[in-house]
Amino acid sequence: MRSLRLHAPRDLRMHDEPVPEPGPDDALIRIKSVGICASDLHYYRDGKIGSTVVTSPIVLGHEASGVIESVGEGVANLNPGDPIAIEPAKPCMECEWCKSGHFNVCPGIPFFGTPPVDGCFREFVAWPARLCLEVPESLSFDEIAMLEPLAIGLYASELAEPKSDDAVAILGAGGIGLSILEALNAAGVKRVIVSDPVEARRLVALKLGASEAATPSSADAVVERFTGGRGCDIVIECTGEDEAVRQSARLARVLGKLVIVGIPASDVYPFDASVARRKQLNAIFVRRSNLTTEKAAELVAEGKIDAASLATHRFPLHETADAMELALAKTDGVIRAIITVSE
Repeated sequence: MRSLRLHAPRDLRMHDEPVPEPGPDDALIRIKSVGICASDLHYYRDGKIGSTVVTSPIVLGHEASGVIESVGEGVANLNPGDPIAIEPAKPCMECEWCKSGHFNVCPGIPFFGTPPVDGCFREFVAWPARLCLEVPESLSFDEIAMLEPLAIGLYASELAEPKSDDAVAILGAGGIGLSILEALNAAGVKRVIVSDPVEARRLVALKLGASEAATPSSADAVVERFTGGRGCDIVIECTGEDEAVRQSARLARVLGKLVIVGIPASDVYPFDASVARRKQLNAIFVRRSNLTTEKAAELVAEGKIDAASLATHRFPLHETADAMELALAKTDGVIRAIITVSE
C-alpha cells in the first residue's frame, strides 16, 4: 500500500508498505478522505508540537473517513463496505479518567499522527472496531472526515456552557473556529462575533451564521460596540497565536470565561496577568473531543451543521506537500484541505 511519511520538517516521502493485518476486535479500514489539521501543519513545518517531537518517519493525518475492508475475529457490528468515521484516539479504558468518562485525557493516549503512532495518510489502517463509528449514508466521505473537527467544536461548546443570550467571541475562523461557530448555532446561541485576519474566512463565518466578523486589529472595537462596553461572556481562542491569547482576556467581561482551543507553537500561553486577574476570568482548556462525534454526524445529517463548507480543497495523496503549503499560507479561501487517499 502507499504510505506517506514525514521524515523531517517539510520532507514528505511516499513508501510502499505491507497492508496491516487486523487483530482480534480490530477492523481493517480503507482510508478515503483525510483533512489537514493545524496539528499536522505544526509537525510538517516544525517537526514537533511543544515537547512532542518527530524522531522517526511518521504518517500524519487524523481527520479521516473510510470504508470497512475486513474485520478481525470477534467483530460483529461492522461489515465490509460500511462507511465509517474514525475516532483517532485510543483510550485505555482502564485508568481513573477513562472509568469516569473523560476518555480524551487518558494519560499517554495513542492518537493518529502523533509520535509514535502512525496516522491516516496511507491506504489502509487497522484500528479497534469500537472506534469505527457508523454514519448516515447521506454523508459524503469529505463530510465524514470533517466530523472530527466538528466533534471538537461541539465539545468546546459544551465545556463553555453558553446561554442563548450570551455574547461570544471566537478568535480564529479555521476549521476548528468555524466548527465551534456551527456548534454554538446548533445550541441556540444568537450573538457570536468571529475574528480572523483572512477575509475569505470572515465571509464563510458570516455565511455560517456569525453575527459579525472582525479583523484581529478591529476586534476590540467591535466587541466594545457589540456588547455596549461590557465585554463578551465567553471568548474562545482557536489560533494558538500569542496576541490572540492576550486579546482573549481583553475581550472578556468581568467574571467571563476563556475557552482555549488553539495549540501554541511555543508551548506557552502568554496571558496578561493583570487583565485576567482583575477580571477574575475562568479559563477552560480543551483537549480534543470527548463523546461528541456521533452527535456531530447526527447534526450534519439533519442539516443543522454544514460540514461541506469546511472541506474547501481536495488533493491526491501524492500532492499532500502542496496541500500543506496551501493550508499554511491560508490563501485561496482554504478552510480544510482534504487529501483524497482513495476514490
